[in-house]
Amino acid sequence: MEATGKFSWNRPITSYTKFHQFFNKFITPWILNKKFFVPSKLVKGKEYLQVGCGYNIYDDFINTDIEWKPNVIPWDISTIYKDNYPIPDGALQGIYTEHCLEHIPFQSTKDNLKEFYRLLKPGGTLRIAVPDGELFIDLYNKHRQGEKVKIPCPDDRLEPTPMISINRIARSHGHLFMYDFETFKYLLEEVGFKDVKKETFRNGRDPKLLVDSKLREDESLYVEATK
Repeated sequence: MEATGKFSWNRPITSYTKFHQFFNKFITPWILNKKFFVPSKLVKGKEYLQVGCGYNIYDDFINTDIEWKPNVIPWDISTIYKDNYPIPDGALQGIYTEHCLEHIPFQSTKDNLKEFYRLLKPGGTLRIAVPDGELFIDLYNKHRQGEKVKIPCPDDRLEPTPMISINRIARSHGHLFMYDFETFKYLLEEVGFKDVKKETFRNGRDPKLLVDSKLREDESLYVEATK
């Protein structure tokens, strides 16, 4: 039996919490958005990109996130206007981003949509999941009309009033902007996307992109568009 409490290369590196924290505090700022530090193996031959992967890392995707992790490209997408993705034009068949774009300024989202269009092949698919602003407003209006409603939250916390829950969704966890389908349709078509559709949990054009988190299902807006 392997001794516990000792360093072992047999353990996944992500199990070393202190190392991970140290790396992201002192090293990540130096390699963030630096194409020179992107290993070719993380990009070469891959036709799918996941933006803001968190810990949902897929081997057959190019994975990016604000923090370094094994097999993840550290990339700050809020500055994409000057630091575009280290991927050639028209190289991708699909792009997926789940509960990421609400964390960056509105203008940065517009800049990223332009980048997504650049990266996709003709006919390629973009799939976006974000908190559904329209859903929360509709529930609040039902509450005002006397209906008993529950505002969906990831941690299932029940707040004293629906307005407190809405503010948690809109402003907590680093959220900067709330979206509805109408807004995304406008933004996507503005940069050239077509066939913009409101989809549902794990339903869509490209089976490879149907990796939505079950935890986010009740609160999410799912939008797809084609280049």
